[in-house]
Amino acid sequence: MSDNTERHDHDSSPPERHDPLGIIGWKIGGKYKIRSYLGGGGFGEVYDGYNVNLPEQKLVVKFFKRVQSRDKFAKEAKILCRLDHPNICRVIDFLEEEGALVVAYIDGQDGGQILRSSGPLSADQFLNVSRSMTSALAYAHERKIAHRDIKPGNIMIDRNNHTYLIDFGIAKEMGSAATRTAYQSLTPMFAAPERQQGDVDYNPFLSDIYEMGVTLFNFCTNTMPYRNPANPNIDEWGGPAADRLSQQLIQILRKATHPNPARRYKSAQALADEFQKLTLVYSPKRKKRALAYVIPVIIVVIAAGSFGWWKLQQNKGSNATSKPAVTTQSESARQQPVPTVSPAKDTAVGAGDKEAASGKKSQTLTQEPTGTDSKPKAADKSVAEKAPEPKKEAEATKPPPPPPEPVLRIQTNPASAVTLYVDGQRQTPGTYFEASRGTHQVEAMHPDYPVLTRSVRVSEEKTDHAIDLQKEFASAGRVDLRLALIPPSDEHVLELALNGVKQRYSSFPVFDLTKPAGLWQVEAGVFALNSSGQKSIVVDSCATFPFGGGRHAVLKGNSGRIDFATLAGENVSVIPFVIYWSEK
Repeated sequence: MSDNTERHDHDSSPPERHDPLGIIGWKIGGKYKIRSYLGGGGFGEVYDGYNVNLPEQKLVVKFFKRVQSRDKFAKEAKILCRLDHPNICRVIDFLEEEGALVVAYIDGQDGGQILRSSGPLSADQFLNVSRSMTSALAYAHERKIAHRDIKPGNIMIDRNNHTYLIDFGIAKEMGSAATRTAYQSLTPMFAAPERQQGDVDYNPFLSDIYEMGVTLFNFCTNTMPYRNPANPNIDEWGGPAADRLSQQLIQILRKATHPNPARRYKSAQALADEFQKLTLVYSPKRKKRALAYVIPVIIVVIAAGSFGWWKLQQNKGSNATSKPAVTTQSESARQQPVPTVSPAKDTAVGAGDKEAASGKKSQTLTQEPTGTDSKPKAADKSVAEKAPEPKKEAEATKPPPPPPEPVLRIQTNPASAVTLYVDGQRQTPGTYFEASRGTHQVEAMHPDYPVLTRSVRVSEEKTDHAIDLQKEFASAGRVDLRLALIPPSDEHVLELALNGVKQRYSSFPVFDLTKPAGLWQVEAGVFALNSSGQKSIVVDSCATFPFGGGRHAVLKGNSGRIDFATLAGENVSVIPFVIYWSEK
């Protein structure tokens, strides 16, 4: 095991249930000890840890979640190192080999948790959060950095009521080309409409202002400003939830969340200045005024209903006295029997037409061609009888068949459960099959051994070749594959095939999956335990986790080959193997 990554003997107890990567107790980067699992983030799995040289320093270690996100972690570290603001969580260290970020531990809750447990923020809490977050956003925008995923879950409030903007995982240094980006990562409920509609030329800074406005509206109402976030209508802004807000706050949030980017604040600093001036968050007077309007409306509705009931009773009385005396013309017409119209004329015409058509068709079918047809038939017959004669002449001049191909037989040890391919074509071990003279590529797969490939030369009529897998891999090292499913789930199972033999796993991480070091054919599938109402599941990639040392291997998709022999270092026998999946 490498110097930077190790696991101590006293940590060999059974793994905790909530440890998707199976790394609790490991030391990474030479100085960071993993203590417990915290949960899954937008781009990674998050663990609690500490610096072994400073045990009192609580840290968060964030590992990559998607293989494609490795570069994003490097970008995030670079961005966060440049941001020095009291309300932005800074990165402490970036472990490139382990693909991890080390950031300060925030002892508190994110905004989403607070809204679910306590509802809208108090006026003092809201002023603190809104001023801190808009100030942090303005600071980042001044350095040409857009956050691009602002939502309550990315705002942390610690026990001292200090607020932090976190997770710049999909932020992007915009530079001078601030309006062009190819990134599509977003949270639909909070993202600006131009992003949800796929506009690649949107301005990310104006979109950040929109997301901040929606987030702050959510903080003070626990609802969303628009019924349809993907296609918002400014005339439907706020709804009943906005009635409890002050007029000053309504004007700020309504402008920040305008569907048209040109109608929003021109900069995050302008938005921050508005919240510095804000003095009243909630307006209890609006409730009283609303109640004053509601009571007269209720009285009018009751009066109108009473008048309508009285009018209905009057109509019923007048109808009861006048109904038998009058029969309208339409009613008498409906009471008359419907006259029967004779279809004789039309039917006769129709029949005549049919007969004429039938007669014409019959005449066409029974008409014979002029002259007799016996002679042409005789001519056809004679031609048919003479046709085989040229064929016989062709057969007489046909060259003799070529000599038979040589045959090849490949015998294996073990003799059973071996999958054999010759030049990509599957063959049966121990039986002869045709093989042209020359060199052939042979591949043998067995569930207990790595894939064996070699070249076999055929030069005689009959060639026998032996492959002894037991002997070939007798001196091969052993690797312990540690399986993890990301995102973790108790409602899904992993079906993993090594060299074609499938095995199912439902509890993670999986330990003691020991195999000889070498090249293995890998195929992974993820299936829901309850398939009813489930979306289709796709395995995005399979990867070896780099904290174990050695090289990093990635399979895009659900199948491919991995050489575990090259991944295992001199002192490394444990290779964490992560399966990334998603629902479509």
